[in-house]
Amino acid sequence: MIPIDDCKLLISCCNHKGGLYLVDIKHQQYEMKKVLDVGCTGITKYGSSFVVISNLHGIFILDENLKVIKNKPLSTDLDLHGIAIDNDKAYIVETKTNSIGIYSLKNDLERIDEIRFSPENDDVSHVNDLYIVNETLYVSMFSNPPKKKLTSFASYFPHKTIPRGVILEYSLEERKVVKICHDKLFQPHSVLHHDHNLYYCVSGEFLVKRNEEEIFKCLGYTRGLAVNNQMMVIGQSESRHIPILLTKHTNVLLDCGIYVHDISSKLSSFIHIPSEEIYGILVI
Repeated sequence: MIPIDDCKLLISCCNHKGGLYLVDIKHQQYEMKKVLDVGCTGITKYGSSFVVISNLHGIFILDENLKVIKNKPLSTDLDLHGIAIDNDKAYIVETKTNSIGIYSLKNDLERIDEIRFSPENDDVSHVNDLYIVNETLYVSMFSNPPKKKLTSFASYFPHKTIPRGVILEYSLEERKVVKICHDKLFQPHSVLHHDHNLYYCVSGEFLVKRNEEEIFKCLGYTRGLAVNNQMMVIGQSESRHIPILLTKHTNVLLDCGIYVHDISSKLSSFIHIPSEEIYGILVI
């Protein structure tokens, strides 16, 4: 393993063989344990607690020891993805309805508002992740403008057209989209803001970008991203769409895990995760 500062990572895995894993890296070795045995998507910290999203089970709140202290079921029709927290409110991506639901963390997780990117009650944008900093919301989505009559997930794979995925900047104060930060992206995920830069995965190209710069590429589907000083942690999933991806990439690594990558030296170590699809990564 490359030299890595001691740290703990929460890794959320979705769909088949999903779960929430704790990876404890210490003295260049690591230990792993499964914290939740349900498929999980978005994860974030809230005070000394953690908020975890599951499409099948809704919202989990875990204490500092990673024990479940609250669970609020939500409709499985929402197709829940990413989460961010600001001012005691949880902003949760409801992909099915092209929305971000706003839930009160002080009032029994009541849904109090929403941000909608399309009036359609079907997934036409595949909004998937978000990050909040200074009243600014950064959002990743597969299609902008919305893709009408989207009949299957495969329709997001742009064989003959320019990819329409974007990272948007949305003002929480003005309640409107300010601008498109980055566009023509092939399945963007895992947007985050760190040290005045935007980092995000371009999953369909197996990339991580910092602003417009490609800073990491592997041989599998990139989703799940965290940055801590000069350490970047990237999730790699076994893609559900290998036949389609093989039209663009001939060397796809069918292994699920995380890369621990030194941004300065560009050296990486890989840790296998016993799942199939990583969604989120959180340094704790």
